[in-house]
Order: sequence, then C-alpha cells, then structure tokens
Amino acid sequence: MSIIIIESPNKIEKVKKYSGFNTYATQGHFKTLSNNIFIPEKEEHYEPEFVDIDKASSYRINQIINASKNEEVFIATDPDREGYAIGFMVYLAIKNFAKSIKRAEFFEITEAGIKKGLENAIDFHKSNFKDYESYKARAISDKMIGYILSPKYINKLNDKNISVGRVQTPALNFIVQKELKIKDFLNSSESKKIEYKIKAKLQKNNTQFQALNDNIFATKEEANNYINTLSNQNKAKLYQKETKESKIKPKAPFRTSQFQEAINKAYGYDSKKAMALAQSLFEKGLITYHRTDSNALSNDFIEEIKQNYQNQSWYEERVYKAGEQSQANAHEAIRITHAHSLDEIEKIVREESLSDEERKAYELIFLNSLASQGKTSINEITTYDFSINALSFKAKLLKCVFKGFKELYTLNKEALDEENESTNENNTQENQNASQNTANSDTNETQNIDLNIELNEEVDILGYELVEIKAKAPSRYKESNFISLLEKEGIGRPSTYASFLPTLLKRNYVELDKKGKSSFIKATDKGIAFIKSIQKNDEWISQSEYTRQMENMLDCISKGEVGYLDYIKAIHEKMEFAKINQRNAPPSEKQLEFAMSLAKTLNIDLPQGIENDYKICSNFINENKDKMPKKVFKPSEKQIALCEKLAKDKNLELPKDYKENASSCSAFIDKCFKNAKNNKNNQTKGG
Repeated sequence: MSIIIIESPNKIEKVKKYSGFNTYATQGHFKTLSNNIFIPEKEEHYEPEFVDIDKASSYRINQIINASKNEEVFIATDPDREGYAIGFMVYLAIKNFAKSIKRAEFFEITEAGIKKGLENAIDFHKSNFKDYESYKARAISDKMIGYILSPKYINKLNDKNISVGRVQTPALNFIVQKELKIKDFLNSSESKKIEYKIKAKLQKNNTQFQALNDNIFATKEEANNYINTLSNQNKAKLYQKETKESKIKPKAPFRTSQFQEAINKAYGYDSKKAMALAQSLFEKGLITYHRTDSNALSNDFIEEIKQNYQNQSWYEERVYKAGEQSQANAHEAIRITHAHSLDEIEKIVREESLSDEERKAYELIFLNSLASQGKTSINEITTYDFSINALSFKAKLLKCVFKGFKELYTLNKEALDEENESTNENNTQENQNASQNTANSDTNETQNIDLNIELNEEVDILGYELVEIKAKAPSRYKESNFISLLEKEGIGRPSTYASFLPTLLKRNYVELDKKGKSSFIKATDKGIAFIKSIQKNDEWISQSEYTRQMENMLDCISKGEVGYLDYIKAIHEKMEFAKINQRNAPPSEKQLEFAMSLAKTLNIDLPQGIENDYKICSNFINENKDKMPKKVFKPSEKQIALCEKLAKDKNLELPKDYKENASSCSAFIDKCFKNAKNNKNNQTKGG
C-alpha cells in the first residue's frame, strides 16, 4: 500500500480520504541548523549541519521511516521552495528504506487536486535537487548575517534588542527614508504656507453637490471678502460640460501580496493574520495554495466558471499570466477550489465550521476569483462648468452606466469598499506621493452622483465654504501597500511577507499608527538611528538593490546557473569573512516561540534577556525541554496489526492503549522481538 507524506496534520484526513492511502505529517520543519551552523570539519566548505528540532520531531520522522519501509512513498510537502526542502530532508531519511519515492505537489486539497498531484508525481531523484541547494543558501546566508552583523550592532548601539536581516533591514530602510522626508518637510517653510479656494454648495432636485473655483487666495480674509461679493447670487448657470468614459477592468486573481493588501483594506487584518486564515482555508480544501507570486488561473477553473456563469450579464472569460516577477510557473493564483453561487457560502460556513474571520477571508477570495472573469465596469465622468457672477465653478460627477464585474460586490460592503478604494489607487504608496505633494491635487474630487444637467440650466446655490490649500507631507506607508512595494522591489518572497513587520515591531524599529481600518508604519527614533549606523558601516545590507540581487541569485541556484558556494562566499566576503559569533546573537523566531511554549506549559518564568540573547534562550530550552509532557501519537495501522499478530502468536496480553499510543505499541513490539532474540541465543548456547 502507498503512503503520502505532507506537512500539516490538519490535512491528513482529507488527503487520506481522497487518495485512499495512509498519510503522515512532518508538522513543518523537523530539522534545524545546529548551533554551529556548519559541520565543524567542513566549515571551510560552508557545509551546513542540520539536527532534529526536538524529541517530538525525532519521533515523528522515525514513525515516517518505519511506515515507509518497503512501501511506495509520495512526498507531498508544500509546493514551494520551503516545502521542497522539508520533502528533501524526508527523502534523505527514508531513501534506504522505501520501495520507491516520488515527489507530488498538491495545489488544492480536493479530490481532483489530490488525484492530479499523484498522477503527475515524478521519481524524487529526478526532481530538482537545486531547489534544496537554493533553500540551503537562503537559510545559511540569513543565519550568517544574523550571527555576524547583529552582535556587531548590539555592541555599537549598546542595545540587546537589535537584529540585522536580509529582508528586514532594507524594508526598514524604506520606512526610515520616508520618515526622514516627512521630518524635512515639516521643518520647511513650505509646510507652513496655507492658501485658500472657494467651494460652492449647489443643489438640483434636492440633490446636493459641490463645485470648486480655481482661483487661489493668499489669505482667509481675502477669500471671505470675495465670498461677500457673491452673496447676492442664488443661482449658478451651466455654460459648459464635458463627458468622458472611464473603464475599470477587474483585478487579476490574487497573488499572496495582493490578498494581504485586500484583506487589510477591507477588514484591517495584518499580513500574519491574513496568512493564518488562508492556511486554514487551504487545509480545508476551500482555496488553492496561498503562497504564490502568480496571477494565473488553470484552464479547468476558467472553464468551470464559464459553465456556471456564462449567462450572467457580468461574465467575460479572461486569461491571466503568471506575472513578470513570478518564480512559480506551475502555480496558480489564490482562488476558490470550485465555482458556486454566493448563496452557497452559508452552507460552506456550516459544513466547514468556518469562524467569522475565515468566512470574511473566503468571501474576499470568492469574489475576487469570480470577478476576475467579469466584464469591464464603465462609468461616465462629467465635468460641469457653472458661472456665478462671471466666475467659473467646476463640479465632477460620476455615473455608473454599466456595473460589469462590480455587480458581484453589491452584497459585500467591505469588499466593495476595498474594490472602490483600489480603483484609483496605485499599488504602492510611492506612486501616490507624487500627486499628494501637489498643492491642489485633491480639492476637486469626483462625486458619485447621478445628475443630468443641461446647458444654460440654472441650479440653486446653498452657500459657500473655504477650502484650505497647503502642501502635504509625504504619506507614511500603509501596511497593506508596503507589502506590494516589497514585491515590486524584489525583496522577499510570498512565504516571508508576513514576517517582516512583526520583527520590526518587536525590535522597536517601527510603530503602527492606526487610522480606521488602515495602519500606517512609522519609523521610531531607534529605527532611524539604527539605519544611520548601518549606512555608515554596512550600507549594502540596507539597499534593496543588493537584496534583489540576492533573491535573483537564489532563483539562479534553483535553475543551476549559480552554485551554492558562489552565493555563500559572496555574502561572507561582504562581511569581510568575519568569524561567526554566536555570543549576544538573538535567538531565531522558532527558538523563541518554543521557549515561550515551554514556559507556558510548565508554568515557569522566562529568564531575563531571553529575547535578545541566543545563548540564554538555548540554555533555557536545553534545561526544560525534557520536562514537557510527552505528546501521544497514534500508531500506524501496520504497527497495530503487528502488535495483534505478535500477541496472538506468543499468547501475550496487549497493552490497553496500544491502538492509541504509538510509544506503547512500539515498546510492546520491541519487547517481543527482544524476547525472541534472547530465546534464540539461549537455545544456541544450550545446543
């Protein structure tokens, strides 16, 4: 019988149900870099030393090894570089035991997705081993940068809560440079200059709207005096109008960064929460794999949408490419796994026991998946030019003439708000700032009002108000838009977007300024001082261009165009081949999480300074990890069958928990074989 090995235990039941094969989970990484990073005798060759994370990890991989003996094995860890690396380590562990080993990729946890993954599986030894080399290069370089540069700046700045990273440091540099521009602006005379315009409040058929005069007044007094000259006017006459058509195409299916951006705008969820919700939906078989830099949809899904919706007024077939920056041509965008009506969401929520937050995430992906196959929305924007006492007042009014794909969003207010907000918003805050620094860029906004006013027609004047015109400071990055900027700059990958901000917040490099559902990222004085120090001594690590080159080199390693050693030596050379110094280095995220889990379970306090000192954290883990209650794992069907056979053959009593406790089951088997061996030895001696 075949077996399947995946990462998440939450997917075991569905994978087993759809495949009919016994399924085991590694529970993510089961090995980590040793404290030394490199194998001592092979340090000059940068050969890494990986060790089991803990006893539970050792037990899980041993269980997988036992289950793999003489079996056909499908290694179906996640379909990305990180997942392949976990799968490769499984391959190394079982290759001398399994009958055959294949690499399978499940892009959706559905019956069709599992079947397709198994049908397309290839012999593992024919898979791209270079993907593992690329993973290894990333893991080693990140660890080296942390171990060499972090202690250096801990000492320079006399602050133990300091870390340097390949992604976090250039990301912080963007935030710091924006903060410095804001400070420069606020200190300039331009920020104190205020001018004024006059806005007329108009009305037709009980519908109110506003029209703006383009004249600029240097003082409030001058503007008010001018309003006084208009006070005897009660009608505004339309003398000119111009109508233009505005077409809005639907958004492409979500990449990881686009999903994180959309859910942040709609509900205020940060990137870490967004990925946790997407992970849960993927494991439930409701969406495709959620760490992707592709906008593409499969032909099968496009056809499924067509079959379900081709008679709807909003439907139009659209084909999307993976995207210029995509490193995963085989991947699709994040989408729902099967087409259904909006009404069916209630049924899905009940059957899959979705939380309110999971429901919101699913609805957002559902609407995006369908709308991506929608017709262009068409608006008419009419500029009305009114005369009041020979002065021109302009109003821009918008009327929707064809909803197109937007017809889908009418039942979800938050998703509709997010869609409307994104319509005229560029993907990055950088692009927004070009218009925001213009003094009168946003004083005559388009008003979403459906009115038809004819030439020479008069409308009522309700009054006037002053509009302040002043230069605006550059805006801070929104958390949602900042992820798109990182993607555009080639910094990080879908699997890392969710991790950079928590790290910067934990180091007190930045803080969040929350306004409504939006969070703006502000650099702290500490963050600014840190970047200034970095740029004096190790500017390269703060530059997005260098980080982008590193990411490109990792891709080249996967393609076999660059070697692992070429990459590692180039980075080590940047740090002048400094010796790796673990003293004062901060612990890794996983080490700190494990230490916090130990403290919570054992009800003990964490030692002082554990968050900032690798050695304190490591000692705490070593002293307490064996005190943790042992997790009880279920034995495999083979182990249960063997227990029952041995008990029957040898007329022995089975342990009471042999079907529930793998340790109990394994101990019984070992005892039987040990007794058999002793009996054989005694018989030999007796003969």
